[in-house]
Amino acid sequence: MRRPAGLYAEIIVSVTFLVGAALLLGGLLLLGRFEAQLLEARVAALSTQAGMLAASFSHRAVGHGSDDILLAELNQHLVELPEETGIISWKIFDRQLTVAGERSLVGEPILGPGDPALALGSSTGALLVRLDYPGGTIFGLSGNDVVQMTLPIRRQQMTIGVLQLRYSLLDVRLRVLAGGRLVFLYVLLYGAVLVGLGVWLFSHNIVRPVRRLHQATAGVAAGDLAARVTVAGPREIADLAEAFNAMTAALEQSRGATEGYIASLQQSNDELRRTQEELVRSEKMASVGQLAAGMAHEIGNPLGAVVGYLELLKADLPEQGGRELAERSLVELSRIDRLVRDLLDYARPEQSPSEPVEPAAVMAEAVELLQQQGALEGCRCQLRINAKLPVVCMSRHKLLQVLLNLLLNARDASPVAGEIFLTGGVDGNWVWLSVADCGSGMTPTVRSRLFDPFFTTKAPGKGRGLGLSICHRIINEAGGRIEVESQEGAGSRFFLWLPAAEEGCP
Repeated sequence: MRRPAGLYAEIIVSVTFLVGAALLLGGLLLLGRFEAQLLEARVAALSTQAGMLAASFSHRAVGHGSDDILLAELNQHLVELPEETGIISWKIFDRQLTVAGERSLVGEPILGPGDPALALGSSTGALLVRLDYPGGTIFGLSGNDVVQMTLPIRRQQMTIGVLQLRYSLLDVRLRVLAGGRLVFLYVLLYGAVLVGLGVWLFSHNIVRPVRRLHQATAGVAAGDLAARVTVAGPREIADLAEAFNAMTAALEQSRGATEGYIASLQQSNDELRRTQEELVRSEKMASVGQLAAGMAHEIGNPLGAVVGYLELLKADLPEQGGRELAERSLVELSRIDRLVRDLLDYARPEQSPSEPVEPAAVMAEAVELLQQQGALEGCRCQLRINAKLPVVCMSRHKLLQVLLNLLLNARDASPVAGEIFLTGGVDGNWVWLSVADCGSGMTPTVRSRLFDPFFTTKAPGKGRGLGLSICHRIINEAGGRIEVESQEGAGSRFFLWLPAAEEGCP
């Protein structure tokens, strides 16, 4: 489907047509007025010339012979007149309207004898003028352009004949044609100036603001609600720009409110999800704790008896063979006993009083402790923490326990000669600590079960899956939270969020 012409093109065509038509009409009117005045002046001059010529012959007729001789002399005198007089043909009639003399210089036919009869019958000697000049011919010559004058020839107050003269008006026509060319040139030049000025004004005041508005509208359609247009130009265009800016400002404000509401809903959903996860985890940990307490109690008593019996048997067994087996059995039983004690610690955690703790100092202490024990051998610890972090309220040795556990996990996850990054800072009323490794990261499934009791990704014998679960409970009891960021192949980063102490610890 063919697209319609643009407003810009339509305005240019319309303005050009209107300006050209107006200028051309005005020029034609002026040219017509000029032609009429020029023709009137020319006819008046020729009438005066013809009258003077007739008067001259009338004056010369006094004292001459017959009328025929006088008319013949008049014809000869006309032949001798120079061409500058403009006479192109003439006729001389006697009293009986018989042609006494005639001549046509350019071959035009002589007009009929109706006017000579009128002139002969005139008692006043009035001049009769007949104009053959088609008006409005400005594009070329018409072929006629003559004026005919008929006047009586008088002798002593008596009409003895009639003189009929024909003059060319070609000079008038040529001057009108020259004026027409000037009019067309004026229309073209002045029209071009007016059209150019009109197009510039239209482009500056309407087209450009409309294009800017179109571009801004396209930006809004693409989602850029910050788009604004310059308030300039005529009052209507400026009002339109102000209305557009007000609309985009309202849309931007509405979108901001909507985004804020969505963010609030998202935050509420995240908090609700975390709360649900905490509730599920708390219920799970409570159930596991009860189970662990029962199992530890039920296993602990028989285990103690078995250990006692093995000690008695070991004393009676020979050193070679049986005693070695008994000692190995006691070692394995000690491992079971340690697991039972861990279960009891998990089921009935120690209640330690809260105290003001400097997180940066505890983190540095944890690193130093593990380095002294050689537990971080082969790893480089990068401690980048502000030493002036606000204090937090919790048990110092529990925070140390959490950091030691996170450091050991980071060591196990990092490759040989890997780096462990320890950082910390303040965010509002919260103090945060982070431990990051450069290991292989975790899958979303592992992250979702990371704090579940007895869940571990380590090889058998490397861990029992209670460390992070205990850390999670310790931080929760302190009023904080523990978070983890991890991607496969990009390592893991654990965050401890603890509320800053305001006026001491309860």
